[in-house]
Amino acid sequence: MDTREKLATTKVRDVRNLLVKVPTTVKASASTTEVLESIIADTRTRHVYVVDDSNRLIGSIRLNDVVNFLFPWVAAFEDRYSSDVLEYDKMFGAKTAEDIMRTDPLYVYETDSLEDVAKVMMENKINELPVVDGRGALIGQINMYEIIEAYLKIVKGK
Repeated sequence: MDTREKLATTKVRDVRNLLVKVPTTVKASASTTEVLESIIADTRTRHVYVVDDSNRLIGSIRLNDVVNFLFPWVAAFEDRYSSDVLEYDKMFGAKTAEDIMRTDPLYVYETDSLEDVAKVMMENKINELPVVDGRGALIGQINMYEIIEAYLKIVKGK
């Protein structure tokens, strides 16, 4: 089996803990200050995942969402031709994670292949994804650095 085939058949569960053991999470009711503090607490991650009391993934906050929150007037003017311009209006009054989170978060399962993960990342121009179980509970995250590390291990035969 060549390197590409090995990488394509490697599963998320095989690499998801190489760098980030526990993803950054907040509750929907967390203040925007708590969201910002969570992002700063672990600079290896570019997302904060919003979970309910059962640890089910209900939203995500990407780093660029935080930039939109911090500078909504800039985002609104820069993206003036987007159909989402009205979304920037809510950023002006955002007080909680729920106000700035994406309610349709992308995610993967531990059984997904790295090839499938890479496709999702490339299609959505992101570099990390939450990993959920069959109930939708957050169990981890996978990022592009972990995929690169898996590739290097395969290449080096480790």
